Amino acid sequence: MWVVYSSDGIDEVTRTAVHLDPDRVGAAVDLGDRRVVAAEAGGLWLADPRDASTWMAGTTIDDDEDLAALVDSDLQWAEADPFWPDPAAWTEPDDDDEDDADDAPWPDDDLEAGADHDPDDDGTRVMTAYQWSIGFGDTEDDSADGDGAADEAEPPGPPSPTPPTELVRVAPDGFRTTIAVDHLVEDVTVEGDRMTLRFHRTGPDLVPRASGARDVVYRPREVVIDVSGGLPVTIDTDALDSVPVEDPVEWDAEAADAEWERSVEEREARRAQWIERIDLAGVDGTRWPRWDADTVGRARSVARLVEEFAHLADPVIVWSRGVDGPRRARSDYREVRVEVEGDWPATEVVVSFEHTAVPFLRLRRRYRVFDDTGRPVDHGYVTVYLEEEIATGHIPPRSTAVDGVLDM
Repeated sequence: MWVVYSSDGIDEVTRTAVHLDPDRVGAAVDLGDRRVVAAEAGGLWLADPRDASTWMAGTTIDDDEDLAALVDSDLQWAEADPFWPDPAAWTEPDDDDEDDADDAPWPDDDLEAGADHDPDDDGTRVMTAYQWSIGFGDTEDDSADGDGAADEAEPPGPPSPTPPTELVRVAPDGFRTTIAVDHLVEDVTVEGDRMTLRFHRTGPDLVPRASGARDVVYRPREVVIDVSGGLPVTIDTDALDSVPVEDPVEWDAEAADAEWERSVEEREARRAQWIERIDLAGVDGTRWPRWDADTVGRARSVARLVEEFAHLADPVIVWSRGVDGPRRARSDYREVRVEVEGDWPATEVVVSFEHTAVPFLRLRRRYRVFDDTGRPVDHGYVTVYLEEEIATGHIPPRSTAVDGVLDM
């Protein structure tokens, strides 16, 4: 069996693997960012880290606004309420009140309870103090100008072909065999003298529904290759006879979901026989080696995470309904402090701040820069997740604060 270690991250993922058998523990093999697609007696199969969705139809990006050209010091300030309410008029909520607030009904819940429906309500809800809003049409005939004529959505173009890539097999002794393939590989199966390759000639299609929505439809194909003389150096799937894995004409979203759930159940059933049965205590070579980067590399990882929080309190540029042009708006954060604590690999970045949503308390959050093996932890979208936790109230109760500081 292979044990694969994957770093905890979103934007950057690194992997290491080690092969185990009843007689020995193999050496750790660096897999880089390569995606593991299969394992068989001959070794571990690695493919391109990208999914076929990268080449999906209609994934062009329009960059109409050049934010870099906006100088925030030249913009007017948006109106804003006081950062925190008047202490004399504010009542500190207890934990029960906060729980009740989390359970408050959404507007649709009110309708289900029998409230009258406003026929002029287009489903729009004001989301912030600066009049940001989001609208959801109630019918297929809704349109932005309200005249009842649905806008004609421009159909997406065809998906792009997937590029040539390398398929790599890592043997239990660490020896690598590289095969150049003309398209993105999704799965490999080797049985005797036959290799079955599942690949994507293009990214997925966007297939329209009757409602106007679109389903993402992948169209993988399979080709069988004779490997009786050994693994090939190159595979040109376009020159070989391949078959579609499933007929796109008969593709059904519910059937695809059921197939995916079935595949997950099969995988978990295969794993179940090994859970809590592998005991490597005291076995030589089973302690995972630390990834000891140089001092400069460690400092760079720390600085990268610190930089994520450095501008939380800076003003932001906003657009609002009924106002011409962008304006500057006050940040929901103030008095931000970012500190670094602990020695590698237990180094932590500690960020503390005041936030408009939590009056008269200072919030604090700790982030590990490295995991226990010494590899950098990739905190992708870290400030987005931080804001989500605060906005949704998924933070500890106020009663757990110590000396005015609430640890998240």
